Amino acid sequence: MTRSEFSLLLALGVLCLCLSLVTIVFASQNRKLQENVQAQQAIINKGSLSQQLGANLVREMGAVAQNDEKMRALLQENGYGVSSNPAASPAP
Repeated sequence: MTRSEFSLLLALGVLCLCLSLVTIVFASQNRKLQENVQAQQAIINKGSLSQQLGANLVREMGAVAQNDEKMRALLQENGYGVSSNPAASPAP
């Protein structure tokens, strides 16, 4: 093996080592980013569930307000209009 071949192989070996280290660093950063995205998605899912619960709660309060004047007054004070005719629920 000549000196030029040895130098070329040594340079290729160092290049492979550097690229391996870069790959390890990027993989670590990617894993951290994925964990952040998963945490944000969990927060979004909790917010979506809260929104569904709130909508269902207001709907049930509206149904109760048909017969309860205090509930009707509470909903109207907070900007929710209550109609005197309950909406027909869809048939299954």
